[in-house]
Amino acid sequence: MYESFEKRSVKSKQLFDRAMKVFVEGANSPSRGIATCKPYPIYVRDGKGGRLFDADGNSYIDLMLGFSANIMGHGHPKIVEAVTRAIQGGSHFAACTEIEVKCGEKFLSMIKNADKVRFGNTGTEAVMMAVRLARAVTGKKKILKFEGQYHGWYDGLLANCHTRPVDTMGAKMDPVKMVEGSGIPQEHIENLVICPWNDLEILEKMVKCHKHELAAIITEPIMANVGVILPKKGYLEGLQRIAKENDVLFILDEVVTGFRYGNGCYQDMAGLNPDISTFGKALGAGLPVSAIAGREGYMQEMQWGKALSYGTFNSARLPMEVSYVNMTEMTKDDCAGYRHIHELGEMLINGSRQIIKDLGIPVIVQGYGPMLQYYFTEKEAINDVRDYAEFADKEKYQTFARKLLCRGLYVTSSNGLHHCPCLQHTKEDFAEALNIIEDTFKEMKSEGIL
Repeated sequence: MYESFEKRSVKSKQLFDRAMKVFVEGANSPSRGIATCKPYPIYVRDGKGGRLFDADGNSYIDLMLGFSANIMGHGHPKIVEAVTRAIQGGSHFAACTEIEVKCGEKFLSMIKNADKVRFGNTGTEAVMMAVRLARAVTGKKKILKFEGQYHGWYDGLLANCHTRPVDTMGAKMDPVKMVEGSGIPQEHIENLVICPWNDLEILEKMVKCHKHELAAIITEPIMANVGVILPKKGYLEGLQRIAKENDVLFILDEVVTGFRYGNGCYQDMAGLNPDISTFGKALGAGLPVSAIAGREGYMQEMQWGKALSYGTFNSARLPMEVSYVNMTEMTKDDCAGYRHIHELGEMLINGSRQIIKDLGIPVIVQGYGPMLQYYFTEKEAINDVRDYAEFADKEKYQTFARKLLCRGLYVTSSNGLHHCPCLQHTKEDFAEALNIIEDTFKEMKSEGIL
């Protein structure tokens, strides 16, 4: 099964054997450990533009991009210049700097729904602060989250994130609360209301039932932990209306979609006006930057130590330099950078759909612009985590991903994540990617897998 993969990854295997002696699962995050990357992960040597090079010297078109964080690609000259210049004057001060002010000004010029922003390091931190802030502002404890959505590894929201057999999930009107992993006290999830996604009728009933104790609804605008599941038409607008009518705050988690979908992010494109928003990944273009932003009346609750938010590395100099370059480069020339990645994403989505149609194979592609994923299924659409659990063949996807790797296309090994373009990718890169995808589908069909 793994013969061709193992032949081209001898050094990766050697590094993995060493890693197993020092790291849990041989990696520093389960997302790149052996549970996901079978039989072992590829070890990356470096990256350039839209490509990666592994320890064995193999070249790949990179469609994973650091779990979508590297929106400008690898080694972009403007980022290299900014980091080189900044590091010569010191990397970290835990003091206020001009670059963080410039970053904040640029950020708020893009996120028009927000009056104030606070920078952090990870998406998990931003979400933790958003939840704390919502509770502080409202005086209520409970948070409504959706099945299948992941908001970081924070104890308070780490429930009902991943796939389980549908018959263990409970009724849609009363989902079984399921903690993700050990070490999380039961009382943490007692303050959660779990709701299925993409169903306004159920959402409205749940919110009305719990509004007296519900501080906020938190959602991603696109479900990005089970591939790419788009909201049904009118769903996010309806969610926003329900929150407002019931005096519940609306937290929009744009850690994945933020600074990927354009000036103003997904919320501006969709006409949303969240009370609080969270950002990460593409905001830092490969360096650790996150943000919580919102209306001044809510954000002021953090001042004078009321709703506490500290961080030694918050707005650290190097990430701020890179984030400023990123926001500036992606929005210049009337957002030409964002238009470019949208065009490439649509090229991959439409090209893949045509290949699938021509081959007559049971695969669908879901996505919009610079985010997409493939599902091996007979269904026409995957609309929520229950569909994903029951109808998406995750093993076939892993076979597909491994075969793509062997042909030089670097993609996530998890069907629950997604593929995306970067600023330095070209149409020629994506034409090559489509050829690789077509050859892989043909091979899987000839082998009887499809």
